[in-house]
Amino acid sequence: MAPQARIFDESDLRWSSTLRGWYKALHDILPNLDALSSHLLPSFRKTELSGIVLPFSEALNWFSDNMLPQTSKQTSLLLALASFGSAATLPRDATSFSVKVPEVSAIDASPKVDPSFCGLAFEQSSFVRYAQNDDGKVNSFSKNLIDAITSRTGGAPIIRLGGTSPDYGKYLPGQEEPALPVAEQDNYQDVGHTTIGPSYWDLPKNFPGAKYMVEVPLATTNVSEAVAWAQAAMKGIGIDNIHSIQPGNEADLYSDTFTGEGGIKLNPPEYQGTLSNESYVGNWTKYADAILKAVDLPKGRFFTAFDVSTHFGDDVQAEKYIFDLEKCFGLGIDKKNIIKEVSHHYYQRQAGTAADLATGLMDTSVTHGHLDQYKVRIAWLKKIKPNIPFILNEVGNSLFRTNSYEFQARLGSALWQVDFYLYSLAIGVARINYQQIMHAGYDLWLPVASAGLEAQVFANYYSQPFVADFIGSSGKTRVAQLSVSGGDAPANLAVYAAYEDATAKRIAITNLNYWNKTSSEGDRLSVTLDLSVPTGVKSVKVYHLSSPEGAGAGADSITYGGSQWTYKSLGKEVKNVREDTEQITVKNGVAQIKVLSSEALLVWL
Repeated sequence: MAPQARIFDESDLRWSSTLRGWYKALHDILPNLDALSSHLLPSFRKTELSGIVLPFSEALNWFSDNMLPQTSKQTSLLLALASFGSAATLPRDATSFSVKVPEVSAIDASPKVDPSFCGLAFEQSSFVRYAQNDDGKVNSFSKNLIDAITSRTGGAPIIRLGGTSPDYGKYLPGQEEPALPVAEQDNYQDVGHTTIGPSYWDLPKNFPGAKYMVEVPLATTNVSEAVAWAQAAMKGIGIDNIHSIQPGNEADLYSDTFTGEGGIKLNPPEYQGTLSNESYVGNWTKYADAILKAVDLPKGRFFTAFDVSTHFGDDVQAEKYIFDLEKCFGLGIDKKNIIKEVSHHYYQRQAGTAADLATGLMDTSVTHGHLDQYKVRIAWLKKIKPNIPFILNEVGNSLFRTNSYEFQARLGSALWQVDFYLYSLAIGVARINYQQIMHAGYDLWLPVASAGLEAQVFANYYSQPFVADFIGSSGKTRVAQLSVSGGDAPANLAVYAAYEDATAKRIAITNLNYWNKTSSEGDRLSVTLDLSVPTGVKSVKVYHLSSPEGAGAGADSITYGGSQWTYKSLGKEVKNVREDTEQITVKNGVAQIKVLSSEALLVWL
């Protein structure tokens, strides 16, 4: 039945059970509310639907435009009320905060962002499933999803092929299959048994324009294995399509007692044991020299080095000094000037359950605190080796033996990924390669039907077009985190600016305060920000990354900018799924923006 509209009278405002909280809050700050309401209310209407009284935004906007100064505290509260959808939680939800957007010269902004910042990474065997469908043809689903990211920035996809399995793997010239064993639910990273054949190196051609980071084995003590791997890759992919060669993976985890799948021993003398700064540099330079001698590589910087593993809990500070940069460079790791970039890996934690999502991924103090460990390395490179960037070339939200989709692939984890990328940009991380492993749980998409699941896009994918749009296509973007003032701002609220030249062009707002429709008590809260925009901006456009279901939502109810990406659409954007994009008028240099709990906004200035 269609909702019926009727005239708003003063008794409705004062005594309606659903509006009583609003009236009290307004009466406290507006002593003349009775007179104002008797004058105004006859000309406004309300709508009642299923017993819920919707916000009387017209009346409140009139108040703010005609009765109060634009910059007053009352105006901020009224505008927050006007855009808020639930009276029950108004008093604690209407707080307004301010964000100033200074010129780039006034803040510590990042270096210019590489348009290829949003990279990808694939575990060796898993790449086969992502690159081709079950008929052995180009996987158009994967191709379209990658294009939907990189087309926003104009950068080339930089794809890392690697992981622990190829570090202990073997290249077999006579093997017909691209990679064995085939990556599946319970066998997606077979450390100690992975083999690849020549046809593997044909697969990168399925993504025209991509550049590849090729990992070669360093864990083996047989240096000829690394050389054979590099030669085959160079022949198959072509020198123009190779971004770098990377000897080894997480060499800081090599161990005298390391074992792989099924308990296979992967330790000395056939494989490397525990490495120190000195032995790491000695082995890395030995393998790099052998590759340089055997493979016709371009002169200059063509190798990725370090590739340090992630550390958790009390051990997180080890990421400041494991394979110490100053010591390793002092030991001559770059004596031939061949290092192109310094890489590390990042995983937030071990995976959990749905109940762990708020504390495990959506606590920004944990994320930012972990990323802050890299500031020492970023600062050292900037000062001593300014032509060598710091990258994170293997990233996932959590590690788990199989998967935990209710934790790893929900709106909350996608929002974690957005904030993780934005904070990384702000502190000077030069690129992120997000890891993809069949059924790892944190994947962006499942490329083919497998283990009882249909090919599909996961929630985490939605972070990628958001971040790509934030970066933009100018090639001049610099990023800074902005301060939120005006009281005790929510702990998990963050604001970032994308500058081009001296002017802010886009603002990203992440509100990782947890709200989930099926498990949270109370209504979904929001925060209102008074955003001071650059001179001349008359209005702003706001795109939402959200779901009405909240943090626990799967990809089926998530939209970014009203759009979705699905297997049904073969990874192409489906527009106008949800009409939630807003055009907000700037008043006196301020745009008032409301962001819900468990939501991210991209504001175009």
